[in-house]
Amino acid sequence: MNILLMMLRAVRPSRTTDMPVIAKPRWIRRGYDAMTFFGHIITHSQQEAVAFLCSGPLKNHEMIHLYQARDCHDSWCLFYLRYGWYWLCASRYYKHLKNAGYLLNPFEMEAYRYMNNLHYLDDKENGATEWRRYACMSLKDRLEEYQRKNVLEKKNR
Repeated sequence: MNILLMMLRAVRPSRTTDMPVIAKPRWIRRGYDAMTFFGHIITHSQQEAVAFLCSGPLKNHEMIHLYQARDCHDSWCLFYLRYGWYWLCASRYYKHLKNAGYLLNPFEMEAYRYMNNLHYLDDKENGATEWRRYACMSLKDRLEEYQRKNVLEKKNR
């Protein structure tokens, strides 16, 4: 499916209950498992797409992005504009953290924090809104939160 057609045919996030998983190998950088794109989950291969449906945490991560888009005035375009803005702002921290634009993005911080909580979206009638708390934080505070989370994960291993 053409990129432009996917964008034009996309239904509002509030009208989407489940996102189909499709394989588009050239769309995703290596090191990433999947990507949400206008109501679709994109993976590297068809095998990964099938495996993705069985993985609760990965699917939950992408579904959190759907709820975040609902919270952005129910618009995929506004969601991606904000996502891009946060990514650009956080990218200046690349000296402190490789891939800072992605890892310090408020949308990703919420999605990573709750991806293993498969019941996080059960009571989210108004959407996943914790990204707003991260967006209000300074980049320095987001970096500290990210580092604190990683230290805790390493201790738990």
